[in-house]
Amino acid sequence: MYSNRMFMPLTPVVKNLMIVTGLVFLAQLTFQSKFPVYDWFAMHHFLSKDFKPHQLLTYMFMHSTQGFGHILFNMLALFMFGTKLEMVWGAKRFLTFYLICGIGAGVISGLATLIETYPVISDLNFLQDHPTIRNLNMLLNKYPWVNNLVQINPNAVVDPNSVEVQKEIFSIANHLKEAATQSSTVGASGAIFGILAGVGYLFPNDIVNIYFVLPIKMKWFVVIYAGLELYMAYRNDPNDQVAHVAHLGGALVGFLIVYFSYRRGNRRRLF
Repeated sequence: MYSNRMFMPLTPVVKNLMIVTGLVFLAQLTFQSKFPVYDWFAMHHFLSKDFKPHQLLTYMFMHSTQGFGHILFNMLALFMFGTKLEMVWGAKRFLTFYLICGIGAGVISGLATLIETYPVISDLNFLQDHPTIRNLNMLLNKYPWVNNLVQINPNAVVDPNSVEVQKEIFSIANHLKEAATQSSTVGASGAIFGILAGVGYLFPNDIVNIYFVLPIKMKWFVVIYAGLELYMAYRNDPNDQVAHVAHLGGALVGFLIVYFSYRRGNRRRLF
């Protein structure tokens, strides 16, 4: 798909963002088998031992190495829509907007994941405070996925109240906490969706030709795309590896920035 201006110039910030992202992708392909690149720079669960604040920035320059579709789609969208915003705003404002959208998407996605996993983390904390076979069995019944990760057989324990059993249950709870917080997120999609929201608000009647065939106004393109992302996030398919909440978070941050910057009567720029 492409916008109604097919030959927009490659603006400086967009060009440099594409170069940096491409170099990071090349570094991932080259070094990920030798160094824990994902552990250092991907955005991890906020409760994970691997989470570091800088990951809210670095994650958006990384992409999945399972194929080229992820990075190619994001860079194409950055070129198609980002160049227009940079031409209107200038380099500094556009870069600020891009980074804020990406970081905001990471924060919203991280909080959503934290809320989603809070019940199991809370139950595991309770299990550590009360490491009994009864409580372990209750946890196994409540969360079926735990059964594949637990090595102890509660029914085979001779003395369920022994110190050794309590220590083993405490260790199991620690292991399950790591499993529950092992998710990580990479990609510029959150920042890209912020750009889409910005373009949709500022240039609602621009035409996007989907797959070079179907023309649609930018405002409806953004609304439909956001609706699909919302549906996929609500569906929460465990086999779906796409961070839909991060996409929606980036779009929300981008929309709010542009809306409050351009609303009637606003004489101060927000960025």
